[in-house]
Amino acid sequence: MIKRILLSACFFSIISAPFAQELKDNFYVKVLSEELDRNIKKLQLPNLGKPFFISYKLRNTLSQTLRAERGHIVTPFSAVDQSRTASVKLLVGDYHRNFDYLFNNGSYIALPEEDNADEIRRLLWLETDRVYKNTAQQYNAAAAALKRVTVDQKELALDDFSKITPVIKDYGSIQKIPAATIDRWKPLLQQLSALFIPYPKITTSACYLTINNAEEYFVSSEGVINRKPVAQTVLTIAASMPATNGNTISELHTEYVTDIHQLPDYKNLEIQIKEIIQRMEAREKAPRFEGSYLGPVLFEGDALTDLVTSFFRYGLAVNRKSILYPDNSTTFYEDKLGQKLIASPLTLTALPHLKSYNGQPTTGSFFADYDGVTPPDSLVLIKNGILKSLLNGRTPTEKFPVSRGFASGERSYSAGVLQLTSDTAVIQEQMKKQLVKAAKEEGLPYAYIAKNVSLSYGQAAYLYRVDTATLKEEMLTGVKFTNLNMRSLRRFIMASQELQLKNNLLYSVICPQSIIIGEIELEAENNVVKAKPIIVSNPLLDIPGNNGKNKIKKAPRK
Repeated sequence: MIKRILLSACFFSIISAPFAQELKDNFYVKVLSEELDRNIKKLQLPNLGKPFFISYKLRNTLSQTLRAERGHIVTPFSAVDQSRTASVKLLVGDYHRNFDYLFNNGSYIALPEEDNADEIRRLLWLETDRVYKNTAQQYNAAAAALKRVTVDQKELALDDFSKITPVIKDYGSIQKIPAATIDRWKPLLQQLSALFIPYPKITTSACYLTINNAEEYFVSSEGVINRKPVAQTVLTIAASMPATNGNTISELHTEYVTDIHQLPDYKNLEIQIKEIIQRMEAREKAPRFEGSYLGPVLFEGDALTDLVTSFFRYGLAVNRKSILYPDNSTTFYEDKLGQKLIASPLTLTALPHLKSYNGQPTTGSFFADYDGVTPPDSLVLIKNGILKSLLNGRTPTEKFPVSRGFASGERSYSAGVLQLTSDTAVIQEQMKKQLVKAAKEEGLPYAYIAKNVSLSYGQAAYLYRVDTATLKEEMLTGVKFTNLNMRSLRRFIMASQELQLKNNLLYSVICPQSIIIGEIELEAENNVVKAKPIIVSNPLLDIPGNNGKNKIKKAPRK
């Protein structure tokens, strides 16, 4: 068995060695490596420490945007745009003490589009010099401050930057933007945007396509070298209209994919636009929420995925306690490990390598994190309601001394793909009955459903009120949630058996199609700041016999 493992390792080394050498010979890798080696050896000033760590990131980006309004392409410049940027990270001191987690020194420089090695090295040299002086001065100031404070010995014993095993890996190159595909989407965007024309009450509408494809090079003084492709395509449908009460009614539908060919077809997008228009018309006529409510609410579709994202995307990550000053505003979830955070039937898992779910590609999966560390295939964060683990990077803490590969930036962490599952579930068709049952048990004449609505910062533009006697639904506007946060899931009642995938920008959520939370507080939204009304009436509504709608010539479909 041992011989077999050794033979496999040798075979892998033989196969991977040529690829590693090919990456080292890459133009950008050579430029970054040469300048990095020069600076790590020579960079030092009197009274300032010598850097022990330097890393460079270089990003080549291809981007293109198409925007259509009312049947016309309005993008002034629709060609592919090329850009190149770089950033520098530098640490002074050593792995044990460098104070990296105390400071967030952003580094960003624009590089020439031409493959000019001398100019790229010159700009990197200048930025490295700036970052070094700033970092070294911060290190000296923090070291002096540390001598004047009393520090917990456990915190003092922690390293500031964890060591990793350097990996040389080429994950792929940049994905080109196909001109033929863009040409095909131009008439489609025209035709989709023209669907808003028969509704002159909708004063602003647009359909726009944004493509950002990139390749990121990462080189560090530890020996890490990698190249990663990043592909983002976003299709956005937006519309707004003034309401009679002075507010603005807005709708937004967004499709996130990693390849333009994964976008829905015209027919599905046409259905989405028609539903947007119907909701806007319904919202204009809908009565406003009055009074207050405390009871069960059913969250469906995007409302639920938005809720899961707001609860967990940034919350369950490691935070290092400062050794220089107390921080009373941050929640340190490391202190809550082993405690119950949400209801017992619920389990939350990070799946960073999951590329697709039920045949649908995810946008959140990644090969290696911001620091070049490969994450595990899965990491259970919450098991049956109990907090089991956290996302972390290279900043050590008492219970997480080494990186697990979830850094998405200097001070941010990401699961990539986050999955929420429930042991208590029924089929989706039964969820409304379960909601009504829960409301009746509380003696409530009504219950509420959040569906087809974005929960921005935990708030919804509208909800549906369900009569527990007749099961009739009625849309209500002017409602806000009170104290809606992760703890709300401690009052979880039921989830649907069917799961859904919702893609966001570089992040994906897999969760039930709907869940019922038993104790949600609602209040009337009293927005005292309203948009100033349009003074002169809409010219399209002044046309005799128009009645708010007019016929239009459709854009050709290809």
